[in-house]
Amino acid sequence: MRRQLSIVAIVLAVMGSLLFVPAVIPADVEWTIGGQLGLKAPPLDICASADGKWLYILCPGEIAVYSFNQEKIVNRIPVDKIVDRMIYVKEKNALVVASRAGDTVRIIQLEVVNTITTAGLPYRGPKQAPVTIAVFSDYQ
Repeated sequence: MRRQLSIVAIVLAVMGSLLFVPAVIPADVEWTIGGQLGLKAPPLDICASADGKWLYILCPGEIAVYSFNQEKIVNRIPVDKIVDRMIYVKEKNALVVASRAGDTVRIIQLEVVNTITTAGLPYRGPKQAPVTIAVFSDYQ
């Protein structure tokens, strides 16, 4: 009988202590503003590339391409002024833009072009000749 009373007392003590323990432990979140862009027109939609390097900002008549690495808008893609929605498709590396007013959907295929500076390097042939680099990535 004493043993049962001891067990009941322990259970009641544990249950009573649960009433005084907060259900959620408060935590703070620290944050800072990483930057701010001034745009020529109000943004209608935004989306980011899959690798997180680019932010695409849809404004009336254009898509501003923001580079997180350079922390500035590096390109502008012209679109119809009636385009009002946009998504990024990772598998195709494309932007899909839509217009409710124009009943249209367009796919904008994206391709990254890297500039290679050859200033001061030795060369053979014409100085301003175009250079093409081919990547063969299907070796087996």
